[in-house]
Amino acid sequence: MVSFIPNIYLRYCMNKMDIVEHLIPKGSGRVLDVGCGDIDVAGHVYCHNRLKRKYKDVIGIDINPGRRRNTIRASASNIPFANQSIEYVVSFDVIEHIKDYSAVIKDMLRIANRRVIIIVPTTKNRFIRPILNFLRRMLRGVDNFIFQGHYYEFYPSEVCIFKGYRYSCKVITINYPIIGASIFHRKGLISAGIYIFDRLKKE
Repeated sequence: MVSFIPNIYLRYCMNKMDIVEHLIPKGSGRVLDVGCGDIDVAGHVYCHNRLKRKYKDVIGIDINPGRRRNTIRASASNIPFANQSIEYVVSFDVIEHIKDYSAVIKDMLRIANRRVIIIVPTTKNRFIRPILNFLRRMLRGVDNFIFQGHYYEFYPSEVCIFKGYRYSCKVITINYPIIGASIFHRKGLISAGIYIFDRLKKE
């Protein structure tokens, strides 16, 4: 499966999973992968398989799991788990594909009792999103693995606003899989934002 991932995207997958595995201690409880994707989504398969190799109890959910086995078919905005019933919840490059992303973030925070890790394309520049939206319209219908199906590039404040009083929120940024990734990242134009929500108090 790894051989089918473009090299620039494979490096991105490896880098983000190195960070995620550092954020979830070995021997942790259940890990829920929200939006784990079908087996045709090579990047998601790579991430989910790394989770399963590292941790004992990994659950995947997706609204359209396709041919993936041992996965719960469910909406990311209506996750079928009780409040604070999952130790670690992760979501890899999913919510930028969902118009009502706020419902998804809220539900992930609802079910987690320790940490939520959300990875999404992130920008700190207020001009870049209109430019990327223009490019997205121009490329509509063109098969590309960067823009296809994306609705958003997030400003950090748009994600961390969900922390409320129950969570802290911090963000780590790494190169996003685009040409000239390092330059774009250093200038704050487009990065992969790894948002880490840690629960402060239990209900």
